[in-house]
Amino acid sequence: MKKIIILIAVLIIFTSLYFFLGFYNVSATKQHMKITKMVLHSISESSIKRYAEGIQNPHDVNNMNIYKNGFMEYDEMCVQCHGWDSLEPSNTGKGLNPKPPIFPDEGLYEFTIEEIFWVAKNGVKMTGMPAYGPTHEDETIWAIAIFLDKSRNLSANEYSDLKHKYEGNNDDHHHGDQ
Repeated sequence: MKKIIILIAVLIIFTSLYFFLGFYNVSATKQHMKITKMVLHSISESSIKRYAEGIQNPHDVNNMNIYKNGFMEYDEMCVQCHGWDSLEPSNTGKGLNPKPPIFPDEGLYEFTIEEIFWVAKNGVKMTGMPAYGPTHEDETIWAIAIFLDKSRNLSANEYSDLKHKYEGNNDDHHHGDQ
């Protein structure tokens, strides 16, 4: 038993030295090790599910004005990092590590509308996903969540069609800054 305690103590000391002496490369150009990715993803997913528990969507998911506003907000604030289907993210989005999920196919299906709302409102540490709650009304964030939830099968062409449909027709759209 004593040998196991000593082994654990040595492992903790060497691991601490590795990180605190700067040997771990924090460059965003270097991918995490697979085990690190897996652990971080698992922690994030569990946390999101826990903290989104009990949240209730107060809006009608079939309201086309909310859907339109959600699309407009997503197109203004989110598409540059998340892209859409085959629409690539901007250079900023491409430079993030870990890479943001490309919607609608990557990573969106595992989350409920309430979890999408929670992520957009609170952000996710160490991913580049900002918290929009401090700068945007809940109504705006719900609109984005509703758009994402209702658009899980929206193709890049359909996304582009929506962009053309709503472009210049955004009189009732206002960015949700507080």
